[in-house]
Amino acid sequence: MKKLLIALGCTAAMVCSSNIFAVGTINGNLTVQLTIGNGCSVTGGSTGGAVNDFGTLDFGQYSSLADIITGQSTGTSGAIQIQCTTALPYTVKLDNGQNATGSQRRLIGGVSPSNDYINYSLFQDASRTLPWNSAGAGILSAQGTGNAVNMIVYGLVPAQTTPAQGLYSDIVLVTVDW
Repeated sequence: MKKLLIALGCTAAMVCSSNIFAVGTINGNLTVQLTIGNGCSVTGGSTGGAVNDFGTLDFGQYSSLADIITGQSTGTSGAIQIQCTTALPYTVKLDNGQNATGSQRRLIGGVSPSNDYINYSLFQDASRTLPWNSAGAGILSAQGTGNAVNMIVYGLVPAQTTPAQGLYSDIVLVTVDW
């Protein structure tokens, strides 16, 4: 009997001194959220400091301007795309460039200081019937779809007197408003 009491005492001491863990479950909620703000982003270009580069419209190399020359813009890594929040109205404006005379855009080049100019125009459509500028019907107006949309600028150099050889260029400011 004495052995039984000692065995029971040892067993009781072991049970009381060991941790007893129960199996269980705890449930709770995790809130997951994302806020979409109205806005637009432009991809396919590059950023250098405070200036965005929306690509290049390169008309190519010609020895004569006796015929119409056309071209279209390309981004630094493919097409320039604009992506705006679904149903957000936005506009894209192109100014007349740094060398315009009145509303006529001009490329500047040739031999300085007596620079020469080449007239050109920019359009919203491949058929070159919708001018693209910063006033009235020349402003591209659209509504965001939530998807990226290609933003291609179509250019046209009309037939004109061919100036001196050299590189001719202009810089046009692109403004996206929403």
